[in-house]
Amino acid sequence: MNIKASFFLARTSIFRGSKGTLAMTILIMTLAYVNLIFISSIFGGIVEAINEQSINNLYGNIVIAPTDDEIYINNKDAMSSISSIPGIIAASAHYVNDVVISYDENNDGRDIQQGKWLIKSVNVEDEKKVTQISDSIIEGEYLEPNDRDKIIIGKEIAGKHGGELDHLSLGGVYVDDKIEVKFNNGIRRTYTIKGIFSTKNSQADQMAFITTKEMESVLRIHNLASEIIIKIDEKGQEETYIEQIRQSGFYNEDIKTWEQLTGFTSSASKSFTMISIILGVIGTIVAGITIFIIIFVSIVNKRRQIGILKAIGMKESTIILSFVMQAIFYAIVGIIIGISIILFIVRPFFINNPLDFPVGWVSLKITFNIIKISNISLIVAALIGGFIPAFRGTRESILDALWG
Repeated sequence: MNIKASFFLARTSIFRGSKGTLAMTILIMTLAYVNLIFISSIFGGIVEAINEQSINNLYGNIVIAPTDDEIYINNKDAMSSISSIPGIIAASAHYVNDVVISYDENNDGRDIQQGKWLIKSVNVEDEKKVTQISDSIIEGEYLEPNDRDKIIIGKEIAGKHGGELDHLSLGGVYVDDKIEVKFNNGIRRTYTIKGIFSTKNSQADQMAFITTKEMESVLRIHNLASEIIIKIDEKGQEETYIEQIRQSGFYNEDIKTWEQLTGFTSSASKSFTMISIILGVIGTIVAGITIFIIIFVSIVNKRRQIGILKAIGMKESTIILSFVMQAIFYAIVGIIIGISIILFIVRPFFINNPLDFPVGWVSLKITFNIIKISNISLIVAALIGGFIPAFRGTRESILDALWG
C-alpha cells in the first residue's frame, strides 16, 4: 500500500472535482454532525432540567430522615451543626403530614371539593436558601415567619392554574380563599390561601406549606423534624458530604441523596437518555449511508480511471485507501464546521432562549463526552461508509472497468 499515492489521489479527487459537489458533501456532513450533537445535548438538557427540579423543589441534594422505628428526628444539636460544614449552603427542617384539604365555595356544605395531599412545614428563612418554592409563586405571596393562619398551595391542588390534574384538584381556588385542612391526628384548621406556586414539578405542585410554628401547634410537638433537606454547592459530591454529616452527629438516621429518592423522575431521565442513544445511533447510521452514497457515486463516475490505475500496476489497497481518505476528509471538515456552529451559534442562542418544557427550562447540555462520542461516531461512519463501496468498486476486473 502506497499511502503517499493514496493521499495524492484523494486530494486530486477532492479539490479538482466539482466545487458544488464538494460544498454539498461538506454541508451534508456538517448537518449530520450538528444533528448528533444537538439530539444528545437537548435530551441531556431535559434530563438536567428534571434533576434540577428534584433538587430545587423537593429534596435538596441530601435528605435526612428518622430511623425506621422513629417518627421524628430528635437531634437538634446535630441539626444546628449541619450548616457549619464547609460546602453546605443551608439545611431546612420539615414536619410532613398527610392531610385532607377541603374547599366549600358557597359555605353551605353542598358542594365541597376535597382531596388528600401532603403538607409540609417550613422555617421560612432556611427554606428560601434550600428550595426555590418562594421564587415560584404565580399568585399571591410566600409565607412570612410569623404566619399562623396562612397557607401556600401548589397549582395542582388549587386547580384552574394550568395544572395537569385539575380533575383531582379543589376545582379552582385563589388567593384569600379559605380552605379547611384535616391533619392525620384529627385536628382541623381553617387557613387563608396566601399564595399559589408552580414549579414545573408535578410532585412539588401537589404539596402545601405552612410555617413551622403553626405545624408544631397542630402536632403539639417542638424542636423535632420529619425530614431535613440539605443544599450543597457542588452536585455530585453528595456521598462525601454524607460522611461529614454522619460525623457531625447523625449516626443512626437514614441519609439519602436526591438520586435515591427521585423514583419516577429517575425513570423518566433514564428513558430520555435511552431515546437519545437510539436517535444518536440512527443519526450515525444515516451519516454512514450518506458517505456510502457519495463515495459510491464517485466510484461509478471514475470506473475508467480506476481501471487505468490498476492497469499501470497500482494496488487495489492504494485505491481503496484514497477513497477512505476522502470520506475521512469530509467527516473531519464536517466536524470542524459543525462544532463551530454548535459552540458559537447554537449554544449561545439556547442559553439566552431556553425552551419552555413541562419539566423545566431546557437548554443544551453540551459535554466533552458528547462531543467525543459524536466525533468518533462520525469518523467511524465515514470509515465504514467509505470503505465498503471502495472495496466493492475496486474488485472489478480491469477490462470491465475500462469498458465502463
